[in-house]
Amino acid sequence: MHSDLTPSPPLLPESTRDVLDVLGGGLAKLATREERPEPEHRNTETAVYIARQLLTEIMLADRWVCSVARLQRWRTVGEGPQYLKIVGKVLYRLKDIEAYEEACLIRKVF
Repeated sequence: MHSDLTPSPPLLPESTRDVLDVLGGGLAKLATREERPEPEHRNTETAVYIARQLLTEIMLADRWVCSVARLQRWRTVGEGPQYLKIVGKVLYRLKDIEAYEEACLIRKVF
């Protein structure tokens, strides 16, 4: 007598079924994946130029011979040069640093 609760014997060996399951899952993922356009890459010279125009807080602290904590404190109270916050990273534009330095320049009048 054959019961409904008795598992039917596998049609394929266990290792073959595992491989087919993996392949089937991979094919399903490929079928649902959207095609994304290739990102446009800047030429190396442009990327290097842009990188040189941005300073991290460590680079600025080295330039001004001060601590990173001082720059962080300034940002908290709204002092110091303008800055960017991109993906959680603080960056300073070189032109903003130079403008801030110029504004802080003290000229003696004789």
